[in-house]
Amino acid sequence: MSRLDGAGVATGTIATGRRRVLETVTSLPAWAAVLLVWTGGRVLSTLWLALAYPLTGRALPENAIWGNEHGFLAFLVAWDGQYYEQISLHGYPDVLPLDAAGHVAQNAWAFLPAFPFTIRALTASTGLPFEVGAPIVAVAAGLVASCLLYRLVRDRAGSAAALWAVFFFTCGPLSFLLQVGYAESMFLALSFGALLALERRRYGLLTLLGVVAAFTRPGALAIPLVLGVVALVRWVRARRETGRVFETFPLREQVRVLAAGLTMVTAGLAWPVIASHVTGAPNAYLETEMSWWVNFIGRVEFVPLTPWFLIAARWLGVGGVLLIAALVVAFPVWLLRRSTLRLGSTTVLYSAAYALYIFAVSLPMASTPRLLMPLAPLFGSPELVAKPWMRRTFVTAALAGQPVLVAVLWLLGPP
Repeated sequence: MSRLDGAGVATGTIATGRRRVLETVTSLPAWAAVLLVWTGGRVLSTLWLALAYPLTGRALPENAIWGNEHGFLAFLVAWDGQYYEQISLHGYPDVLPLDAAGHVAQNAWAFLPAFPFTIRALTASTGLPFEVGAPIVAVAAGLVASCLLYRLVRDRAGSAAALWAVFFFTCGPLSFLLQVGYAESMFLALSFGALLALERRRYGLLTLLGVVAAFTRPGALAIPLVLGVVALVRWVRARRETGRVFETFPLREQVRVLAAGLTMVTAGLAWPVIASHVTGAPNAYLETEMSWWVNFIGRVEFVPLTPWFLIAARWLGVGGVLLIAALVVAFPVWLLRRSTLRLGSTTVLYSAAYALYIFAVSLPMASTPRLLMPLAPLFGSPELVAKPWMRRTFVTAALAGQPVLVAVLWLLGPP
């Protein structure tokens, strides 16, 4: 009987301690709570990366780090980070590299310039090497992204939901990418900032952030798409309710919306044009991107909305195609649930637009989980943490998943 009592006391003590921790964090000012959670996430990620680093010599593929320098800082800028280093130091190639069969090989044109050029500005002004500058930029941008994510969710779903979203974002399985030589942190900060600017109708700031995002990572076209839908709904609603559109949606504001949208769309479509102009190859960017597909599905013609079905059929057959079809139906249904809609129309529309972009143009592979990181505001859905067992499940999955993905995606294969 005493053993049962002891277990009960221990369980009660743990539960009480957990409540005290939550109460302490939630009682802090918003900025302090976000900073605390973000700092804890960076310590945790650093720990897992440091534990994985000694295995570099035995587990890391040869193409993960170019050259002979395999120190810890080089480990933090492995994989795609090497392309960003090449861009930061030397720019882009004038001639596309070709493989033995004469096809375009993997090269730096697949990576956009805002992140590596920001690092170049830092390293040129301070003398720091790239392997120091890249994590600094990523970490700083990750903190900004965390603060903006909190505000984006808090404005609609409340502080508790926002703090949970920040926790899953900064401590979850993929959070180690917020401090390595990848452009994810910067793109996330720009995207979340753009969504906040859109909600506040600050179209100049929205345009600036959207344009820079378009030169940071693919997917920024989702932002002007959301702007267009929001503006159209507002115009239709004003016409239906009052019949006087210009009173509630002034012509001057409509012009600013149109200018912002056109500018961001132009920026979002500019990189393939730039790549073609510099290299002289009409499809330089598309062929470069598809050079990463070869190992998964061979050489195929690019047709929008088909890549997920192609790889599902290649590896799983008819069952895989049916699974993708089920996901195509299930995701919009989940977005339209009452709990998800509490996050606000901007977040829901952006999640739909960005997911559509990923589905339309990307091939599912090891990089897909990080490509989905901009959907982080959905972690603020109250439904996901409505019950204690759900919170425990998500927290456990977040904390236990990170060492697994550090090992699988960073140590064994490219994320």
